[in-house]
Amino acid sequence: MSTKFIYFTIFLTTLFLSAFSAEANNIIKIGSDVTIEAQQRINNVIVVGGQITVNGLVEGNVIAAVGSIVLTNKAVVRGNVVCVGGVIAKGNGSQVYGDITEINSSNISSAIVSFLSGDWEGWPFIVNFIYLCFFAVIFIIALLMAILIPRPLIAIADMIQTNKTKSFFWGFFATLMIPPFFFLLIISIIGITLIPLIFASLLLAFVLGFIGVSALIGNFILTKIFRKHKKSLVQETILGLILFWSIGWLSYIGWMVKMIAITFGLGGVLLTLFNRKHQSATP
Repeated sequence: MSTKFIYFTIFLTTLFLSAFSAEANNIIKIGSDVTIEAQQRINNVIVVGGQITVNGLVEGNVIAAVGSIVLTNKAVVRGNVVCVGGVIAKGNGSQVYGDITEINSSNISSAIVSFLSGDWEGWPFIVNFIYLCFFAVIFIIALLMAILIPRPLIAIADMIQTNKTKSFFWGFFATLMIPPFFFLLIISIIGITLIPLIFASLLLAFVLGFIGVSALIGNFILTKIFRKHKKSLVQETILGLILFWSIGWLSYIGWMVKMIAITFGLGGVLLTLFNRKHQSATP
């Protein structure tokens, strides 16, 4: 399994490479505004740190993080409209066939109060907010690792980089073994007591692996796409996480992308641990 094939698999499913393909007709931008003109017909629009203005037709989703979305009177969105850290301005004549989700400081408290009072209309917002909080925790962990303890993160990323085939298959088979392994723990008296510890260790392995893949993808983007040779681990990790987070809002594709990343990441973590134990055992 070659390097190009691994990157192609990940980026094809994330729609990042398709953003540069005229046939896919997607737009993904970081740090800049995007305007969809009245004559344009776009599949998906994802912008981080910028405003999206829609005058034309979007067949898929419109997603903005740390930015706002403006839907003019001529805007037509057949998918979902998601705005995190900004506001959605919707014209009277605009049409949105999917869900409209706006997450910011002004509506978080009202949604929680609505949900606690028994109003189930606040449930989709709460789910999206929980997803945002969970990813924020991962983001904080990644940032702390990249700044304070970068060596484990670099080791995992390097292991995935140099052992792509092994990382994928180790992660794949390890994931398949999780259900029967926990079943054996449940039917064992001693194993039941170990379930919380093993579950926490497994969750940590998934998170570390995901962060490692994010750093690897961020490095690839900065080096191959932006041609930036002077870069830091923090920049690579943040860029990779932002990309995965943005793509995660896309239906089906987002979850498929994250499953691929988690599979590579888990395999990279296991290989790193196995390699360290093998080196320490070698005289």
